[in-house]
Amino acid sequence: MAEHPEIALLSRKLTNAVDRIFECVGGLDAEGLNWKPPAPEANSLYILGTHIIGNVKQNVLVVLGGGPDDRDRDAEFEASGASAHELLDRWTDVKAQITARLTELGGDILDRSYDHPRRGPSSGRELLINAVAHANEHIGHAELTRQLYDAR
Repeated sequence: MAEHPEIALLSRKLTNAVDRIFECVGGLDAEGLNWKPPAPEANSLYILGTHIIGNVKQNVLVVLGGGPDDRDRDAEFEASGASAHELLDRWTDVKAQITARLTELGGDILDRSYDHPRRGPSSGRELLINAVAHANEHIGHAELTRQLYDAR
């Protein structure tokens, strides 16, 4: 099946945004990955990466794609890790899965209604746009966190 142009656009916007988040972890050791800015509710780059992977998987592979939902959103905000490679490898795997799944889905998903676990009924278009917007919000968090870590 040929990929629908609007789905292709949203897929590119989504993966490009998440790629930008992961650019922020380059060259960091465990200390840098897990460092949190000294502000209430601030998150480490490892947490941000783990969270955005969970968000993208849930929206695309679970809600739109009909896959099993094993997401533990609360645990995402407790995550820590020793290596950027593990996080980047997870994103590479999820990116391939979502790209393949979105290529398989027809344009009719855009207007179809889906039941999102936290937001309730949403069209496929809303789900994809929300995922892109959410990832773009976290670009700013990730870039600022990296700048603060480098400047500390």
